[in-house]
Amino acid sequence: MNIGNAIKDLRQQKGFKQTDFAVKCGLSQSYLSSIEKGRKEPTLSILKQIANALSIPMPVLVFFSLDKEDIAESKQDAFNMLEPSIKGLISDVFIS
Repeated sequence: MNIGNAIKDLRQQKGFKQTDFAVKCGLSQSYLSSIEKGRKEPTLSILKQIANALSIPMPVLVFFSLDKEDIAESKQDAFNMLEPSIKGLISDVFIS
């Protein structure tokens, strides 16, 4: 799971600069940067703040952070097949 990359990607897709987004989340820019770079693990309450600032449900944020290693080996074929469609659908609804 790479929550930092997911936050950064979604933030950029929404057109937020890191400094402005940090303010919108009630975080310092350096703390947000540390989260995005994987140096800090955000708490559940911070994840909720970030999801709210992105105007997406927190489970969407978590879904976008999933890596292949997060999926059981027995389910990876199904995940690989479904992931692009699901991400596209979710992006159409919540990101665009």
